[in-house]
Amino acid sequence: MESGRTTPIEIPFISGGKSGATAYCWPIHSRMGHVWGKVFTRGTRFGLIRSQFVQPSRRNPSLKTSMSKKVIIAGGGIGGLAAALALHRAGIDVTVYERAPEFTEVGAGISLWPNATRVLQSLGMLAEVLSRGAVFTRFDLKRSDGKLISGIPMTGLSTPSLCLHRADLHAALRGALPPACLVAGQTLNSFSRDASGVVARFASGLEARADGLIGADGINSAVRSQLHGAADPVYRGYRIWRGIARDVGGTDRGHITETWGSGYRFGIMPIGQHRICWYATRNAESSEPDVPGGRKGEVLGLFKNWHHPIPALIEATPPGDIIKTDACDRQALRKWGEGCVTLLGDAAHPMTPNVGQGACMAIEDAACLAKMLTGASDMGAAFRAYEAIRQRRTAFVARQARRIGMIGQWESPWVVPGRNFVARLVLLLSPGARHNPVYAYEA
Repeated sequence: MESGRTTPIEIPFISGGKSGATAYCWPIHSRMGHVWGKVFTRGTRFGLIRSQFVQPSRRNPSLKTSMSKKVIIAGGGIGGLAAALALHRAGIDVTVYERAPEFTEVGAGISLWPNATRVLQSLGMLAEVLSRGAVFTRFDLKRSDGKLISGIPMTGLSTPSLCLHRADLHAALRGALPPACLVAGQTLNSFSRDASGVVARFASGLEARADGLIGADGINSAVRSQLHGAADPVYRGYRIWRGIARDVGGTDRGHITETWGSGYRFGIMPIGQHRICWYATRNAESSEPDVPGGRKGEVLGLFKNWHHPIPALIEATPPGDIIKTDACDRQALRKWGEGCVTLLGDAAHPMTPNVGQGACMAIEDAACLAKMLTGASDMGAAFRAYEAIRQRRTAFVARQARRIGMIGQWESPWVVPGRNFVARLVLLLSPGARHNPVYAYEA
């Protein structure tokens, strides 16, 4: 897509998160939206979605004069480290403050689609990341009995799609940064702005001054709360379990798979080094406690009759390694930051993991932010230019993730067969990844 050009497209319901999230995946397509609308949504709020992907000019003529800049990033997850690396490579003095006692990442697997791997390539990180994960070239959608609903190749773009452990991506980004710019064990309490920039204040009593502050501190961001007020994330009606198992066989090399049932889903993502990441969902009330038999017993009971290798993967997962969370996001903000403060990643645009784009959007944010700050004479103006580029795109992807999560969790016996039939048509008639404006996007 050319810079500054607006291309209207029709998009159907689609799918795809630091808190142990797995970015799971359902491809985003730019055709067949009318099929969803006619079959499921006539006269309802799930009608045809028309959207415009706007990729504004990456250069702002008002930001030409270079200045020496120092930036603080609150949050050392994948988004914070990606932003730090992009800014560091652009010659900007950056320090990352992380509340955890060490710079480590928890969680399960993550998918990186071509829009994110293209950024990693520009940062000189793609080969390192590829060495830690597994490339996938096809997405398959199945029924609980193992019958294929449909599949689609994920090829034809300049960089690949891959899956890897979140900790491996985090370690690769962390290893590319100077240790001196990483400060652990510091929880941001508040910040204040003045004519000289911003002062960040931490629970330890530490104060740090900089020209700008980037809140990359997750879905419960302290920076976002100070800017926009505290509020709980929005629960979307289903629980998610995640785990990592050894490869037990039965998976197709280079394929990721999602299986749909009635109110349940199960995904399989090879992540390299003979490991498989899996995720499972179930409609439930928010924050349900674990059952007496524990998480492993609960998930195995729910999916024991599903196709191979689903039960075997659950059996092969250490019970203490299974993560259980609510599916949550937030409504899009009308504005992200003020003055010399902005947001990035889940702090700005948290999304349910259905599109596999949560980390990808944060990595795109990082690249865009570095471009806007390079040569900028005004930190606040550069932040507003970054936000103008990123807000509409991220809001769209988050909204679509929410929709496909809802559709994937449908449980009515009258609706589910029709849903599966339309999903088959969507995948069969898709033009392919290289024509998709989400994956072909250049941050």
